Amino acid sequence: MPTGEVGALVYNDAKRHLVELGAEQMKSLKYRSFLIALVSILLMSVCRADDVVVTISSATAGHDKRTGRPVLNLTFAEASMERLRSFGAVNVGKMVEFRADGRVALRTVIREPLLGGEVQISDPSWTDQAVIELARQLSEAPKGEIELRSSSPSD
Repeated sequence: MPTGEVGALVYNDAKRHLVELGAEQMKSLKYRSFLIALVSILLMSVCRADDVVVTISSATAGHDKRTGRPVLNLTFAEASMERLRSFGAVNVGKMVEFRADGRVALRTVIREPLLGGEVQISDPSWTDQAVIELARQLSEAPKGEIELRSSSPSD
């Protein structure tokens, strides 16, 4: 190794002895290590992609036109549409928590893809008063931000 060049000695397991690395090899090793770390971070973020923060424009209580049962109507901000679609696409058939200000306001199953900015949520056990309270909780979320989180029924 020329004078002034930074290198390292590494153990080569295959040959069972120390190998001297030059500056260029060290540089390549640094880049490779950086790429491995970057890919690991990306993979971890994908694994935790079951949470998304969306902004609601309105949360109102209403009634289903067909059944007359109480429903919660949510309208999402335009800026949240793509996140909402992506989240809905991978969570159809799954239990999802709607969290306002860090607290679970609602748990429900996504029955179909979330394609538009308006969502209607219902539950056979809901009363008019329960839906009014849910709408109030979600409407009072700071900055209108609601966290959607995949959950299992036992959470």
